[in-house]
Amino acid sequence: MCPVLPDFEPPKMDYICVGPRDGWKLEQVTMNLHTGTHMDAPAHLGEYSKTLDQFPVDAFQGRMVFIPLQDRGKGYPIGRSDLEPYAEQLNSDAVALLYTGWGEKRGWTKEWIYESPYLSNEGARYLAACGVKAVGIDHFSIGGTGEENEETHRIVLGADMWVAEGLQLDDPALREGDWHVMAMPLKIRDSSGAPARIVAIQWEARP
Repeated sequence: MCPVLPDFEPPKMDYICVGPRDGWKLEQVTMNLHTGTHMDAPAHLGEYSKTLDQFPVDAFQGRMVFIPLQDRGKGYPIGRSDLEPYAEQLNSDAVALLYTGWGEKRGWTKEWIYESPYLSNEGARYLAACGVKAVGIDHFSIGGTGEENEETHRIVLGADMWVAEGLQLDDPALREGDWHVMAMPLKIRDSSGAPARIVAIQWEARP
């Protein structure tokens, strides 16, 4: 299920070929590239030109900085004070993942679409100043759907970060140990973003 803003057509899947009838099974998916778990490139905003396919592959990985914020409540603006406790980890190798709890609320509801916690302009400026590689959140928009959304995107994308949205971050294991994040977007030429598989791997020390 990939709920989107009511302004957009919801994703749909059609069957072009059906096995028992046609001998082949073939599906067709229609959706915008910023649906479900996906990544934003700077070109998502018109004033920037860098598309997702222009990032080197090694830019799509880094050390996870898991930031639990699930107790902050509806519409909470994630600011500098929420991020500063992780200052020592927020550097050029960091992928900051903001866990708001909204991933578990995913649905075609007013709460899910319009009332999520979000990265505020202040919080975005702080992450940009830290020079993090990327930032992700468990909602379809890093800046929510309110008045700060566009500027939050402008700040982080203008800092040459990629953004991951629509994540699922409720696994308790993510809160402990060292994790490495790898993002694997569909490679689409000149794209402002793309659906992506984003995974975390925990390294185990050799005996």
